[in-house]
Amino acid sequence: MTRAGASARAWELFVANGWDSRTDDPAALSLKGRLLKDRARACSGAEQSSLFAAAADAYAAAHALAPAPYRAINAATARLLAGDPAGAAAGASVVLALLDQAGPATDTAYYLAATRAEALLLLGDQTGAQRALAEAAAADPDGWEDRTVTLGQMREILRVQAAEAPWLSRFAPPASLHFAGHMGILAGGSGEAALAQATDGLLAQYDVGFGWGALAAGSDIVIAERLVVLGAELHVVLPCPPQCFADQSVAPAGGDWLKRYDRLLQQAASLRVAGRSPATVHDPLATAQAGILAIGGALLNARRLGAACLQMLVEDEAGGGPNTARQAALWPAGTQGQERVRIARDAAVEALFRPEAPDPARRLMTLVAIGTDLPGTATSSAVLAPLIDQVAGTIAAAALPAGAIRSGPGRWDLLLEDRDQALALVAALLALPSGSPAIGVHQAIVTVIDDPASSTSVAYGPESDRAGELLAMAPTGTALASDALAVVLAVAPFAALRSELYHLGDAETGGPVHMLLPSA
Repeated sequence: MTRAGASARAWELFVANGWDSRTDDPAALSLKGRLLKDRARACSGAEQSSLFAAAADAYAAAHALAPAPYRAINAATARLLAGDPAGAAAGASVVLALLDQAGPATDTAYYLAATRAEALLLLGDQTGAQRALAEAAAADPDGWEDRTVTLGQMREILRVQAAEAPWLSRFAPPASLHFAGHMGILAGGSGEAALAQATDGLLAQYDVGFGWGALAAGSDIVIAERLVVLGAELHVVLPCPPQCFADQSVAPAGGDWLKRYDRLLQQAASLRVAGRSPATVHDPLATAQAGILAIGGALLNARRLGAACLQMLVEDEAGGGPNTARQAALWPAGTQGQERVRIARDAAVEALFRPEAPDPARRLMTLVAIGTDLPGTATSSAVLAPLIDQVAGTIAAAALPAGAIRSGPGRWDLLLEDRDQALALVAALLALPSGSPAIGVHQAIVTVIDDPASSTSVAYGPESDRAGELLAMAPTGTALASDALAVVLAVAPFAALRSELYHLGDAETGGPVHMLLPSA
């Protein structure tokens, strides 16, 4: 919860379970320091200084029990942020002495070098800090999440010192790119050569390290290939399963494009499919959703790393087609760049591709699973019943469409086409004064069938119970969201809620999991 930004809720649980009073547990004291530091960042003035000082004391107590460079450096930096530069300098000297001691490694090579860089910066030695940070980067050149944390803390130090360090920018994570464009490019022709050259220039200009887009014949494949050649991560987002997409949007343009498509799928760092059912048709709904997921993937990655983000669109003299125009319109105002590259069509391909076929049974839905295991379930039914009534009353007050809510063992299931109405209910449940239930939220293209027996609508498909899976992971009082929903929120935010990464997940958890939190 702390990593997800839910520091207030994390502190409540920390105190409720008595960990804040533990003085004999270095792990508890370290977490106490982290939580106090987060609380301090949300305050100002004397209250902020007091909380940073308390955080420093907690880290120092943890270090006294179990000496470790990360505890010592966090104590030292918190001293500086509390307004005690002398204490920070003394702490930084302790950190350097600890790092210079011979013995087994107490952390990763990256963090040992990054800790040295932070200690040297506290002492005003920017030359030494730069050298140590270069050593850290060499130890883990692609560890951008860790690098982001390090740079954030070093920038805090520089702000207090009223100092500048332009050299920090060379360690910043690279930019993320969303790409899209027309398909009228002849394999190996002059248009492809011009696009490859333009792509290389943009990737170098913006220092792009990550790219999101589809792999249709033409512009998509050319740009994706340049990303891979230049060492960037390629993240592929398709409207439908890969073979279906190849049949619809690659193979008709020729065997050369198909070979390149297959090779890129093998080289991609990730693959996301907007409509995962094996029977999925390549329809306008899936195409539109894939564009949103690709844009959101780039935006969310850039936000997570505190890095730049841009969109590259390949257009012809008529603008590049309706799908390219739609993705251009989705690009948020104020985002760093939207680069439009004009490449004339040199292949007549429109007649080669089958028209997209709508499927009226498939709809883009928001799925919400609401647990009935509420705060107070371990107490008497007299205490529990009013809590359940409060949640049920909140659901009833949402004025949901007929058939949208379905009751099942241990949970309520909500199926809504209106995403904002679903999220408004989630926000209302999280704001309940007596405590909120565990919640799982997902958005997906599913087949919707009306069930006459229950007078409710039922979702079918591979992702129909994703909200239930998230509910099973969610602690009481927490709303967990799928990565797909978090990606969509990056493109089209919901004012009352924000999402933060909860954990990176794996195959068993269905990928990254996010937490929905009330907006500040």
